[in-house]
Amino acid sequence: MLKRGAGVIPFAVVGGDTFFLFQSVLSGRKAGYLIDFGGGLSEGEAARDCAAREFIEETETMYFSDELSRVRRTKGSINRQMPFVASLFDATLSDHPDWWCRRAVGNPLKPKDWKTFFIEMPFRDPGMMNSAWLNDGLGRYKKRRELIWVPADELVSTYATHPERLWKRVRQLEGAPQLIGRIQQTKTPV
Repeated sequence: MLKRGAGVIPFAVVGGDTFFLFQSVLSGRKAGYLIDFGGGLSEGEAARDCAAREFIEETETMYFSDELSRVRRTKGSINRQMPFVASLFDATLSDHPDWWCRRAVGNPLKPKDWKTFFIEMPFRDPGMMNSAWLNDGLGRYKKRRELIWVPADELVSTYATHPERLWKRVRQLEGAPQLIGRIQQTKTPV
């Protein structure tokens, strides 16, 4: 059976430089890797909707919230953020419909149909969110994680020299370093 999924790697331009947002979980098999925001498609769900939903879920609805102490990841809070995140996808992909990568076939016995979108999002310093995850003594969050902005040049270098730092589905994105370079050139021309 073909497993279908989608993800997003957000990016932002800050001070004339392009940065890409990743997460790293604090425990488990993915600990220490740079991970995109993604997961499996629900029945009847489009890839873009899946990627947007996964970003909201995996940031525990904190990324677009001003009051982190009141944030609760619920179906309602996710649904309230979906139109805004969908508008960010629309804004990026209307001008650049090719800013996504397909995941290469890793194991032909377990094929995956996977798209990862590169979407421009407002920059937000992740310090307070990371602190909330790190200091979660009540089990409030589904998974403890950390958000990390990676400069475009560093990300391209990581693909070339240390791909083992990238979670496998990020490593397997076909043409990702070239797309990152195009995004950087488009968003921060010399």
